Amino acid sequence: LARYLTSPVTKLRAATRELANGNLSARVGPALGTRRDELASLAADFDLMAEKIESLINSQRRLLGDISHELRSPLARMNVALELARQRSGADATSALERIQREAENLNEMIGQLLALTRLESGAEVQRKTEFDLASLVQEIADDADFEAGSRNRSVKLETTGRCKIVGTEHLLRRAIENVVRNAVQYTAEGTEVEVKFECLDKTSVEESDNRISHTKYKAQSSRFTRSGFEPDSDQGLAVITVRDHGAGVPENALAEIFRPFYRVDDARDREAGGVGLGLAIAERAVRLHGGSVTAANVTTGGLMVTIVLPAIGATK
Repeated sequence: LARYLTSPVTKLRAATRELANGNLSARVGPALGTRRDELASLAADFDLMAEKIESLINSQRRLLGDISHELRSPLARMNVALELARQRSGADATSALERIQREAENLNEMIGQLLALTRLESGAEVQRKTEFDLASLVQEIADDADFEAGSRNRSVKLETTGRCKIVGTEHLLRRAIENVVRNAVQYTAEGTEVEVKFECLDKTSVEESDNRISHTKYKAQSSRFTRSGFEPDSDQGLAVITVRDHGAGVPENALAEIFRPFYRVDDARDREAGGVGLGLAIAERAVRLHGGSVTAANVTTGGLMVTIVLPAIGATK
């Protein structure tokens, strides 16, 4: 009798957690069979609520994607018109036209990020999975970022410990890590370096590690994302990427918010840096689709550290 009464409550609680973790397809009704009591009615109400939430969020994603697509065509025509105007105008108009061109490029970048975010939210980006060397990918990203940072009197330094591979969508993880590193380059103080550390932890190292990663917590977390098509096996090990800048840091109450789309810690500062508040949101979702996590923390000596944790295979020290 006790099991009969508590079983639907347990299933309802599990579905609630799934919904809260982003699984919009979570439902309770099918698991309760032919029950016709008050708990069954509660489950039906939950399913109706979940269905409405799923419909609203999917509609929002479609609208965002449609708007972004529609903006691309007039923006392309505007760029062509700008180029023609620049060729035909005198020197007096050059400065104004160049400013319009910069704004158009910023708008084009924002639209591209919006489309990327929409595809990530819908799961459309998770298609071809391959096995690739994550250490090599991080090295390429760090080299490119260091080259770009040099023109701004900044630098990027990479420290690598071990090698490991990951099974996933390479271009998604490239974009995710690039976004985090470029964000650090934007906000680190002039004359300083962004410190990138890449470490592979094998099964033994994960079990013994007690400083940065809670293995039990990670196992529970990674199991929530198997529905995306990735099935990380935490027994194989983890890849840990930390990106630390030497900027002003982020207010403690905003550390979780910086991964939310369009969130700005400081509107004026972000506009000056050319950010629109989408880079870290895209990074968080791409990593999460691979069964990983992204967190941010202020460094006591100054600056912000972003930590990316991913399930890895073939980890070697």
